[in-house]
Amino acid sequence: MSAWLEHFSETNQHTIAALEAASTFAAVVVSLVLALLANRSSRTRTRVSVQVQFIFRPTLDGKTKPEYVTATITNIGVMPASIPISFLAWKVPFYSDYLQAVPWDYAQHDRWAPQRVYPTEIKPRASETFFLPDLSGFRTTMAEKLQRIRLLPCRIRFIKAIILTADGRRFRVKLDKSVRRELAKTPRAAKALEHF
Repeated sequence: MSAWLEHFSETNQHTIAALEAASTFAAVVVSLVLALLANRSSRTRTRVSVQVQFIFRPTLDGKTKPEYVTATITNIGVMPASIPISFLAWKVPFYSDYLQAVPWDYAQHDRWAPQRVYPTEIKPRASETFFLPDLSGFRTTMAEKLQRIRLLPCRIRFIKAIILTADGRRFRVKLDKSVRRELAKTPRAAKALEHF
């Protein structure tokens, strides 16, 4: 038996060496994949949408309902997400700077948007709604910001927003159609769209 095993190992030594190399390579790949998955699970992960939201309260029946631009952030990771005060920024295509947005709820401006302390922590599998400016404030602020940029109609349609977490991670934002309509209504954008 030992003679057969010795003969087999001599005649197939290259095959055995190749199998050893393949198994070592597979062990390294598996360990790298496991390390990558462990690292990914410890990173912040969020899903974000920005929309125009009405405030519905029984005391507002028959009155004009306040409208706000709000950001709903859902933490889809397993670690808490820390949201700083400068968490939202607008990105105009082919413009190098981000247009920073200041949330409305950093101070108590009115009774409909409760004040929030920043940075705010969102627990895993939880959602928080952040109040950006009321709708008139949003129009004014975006008009001022877009005034500095030479806008073309194609650039207006592709304005994006990003969320920046306290650990430096960036996430894309899903902009609701209501927000896109408001962006198109800003004076600079509307003027550009007229000539298109």
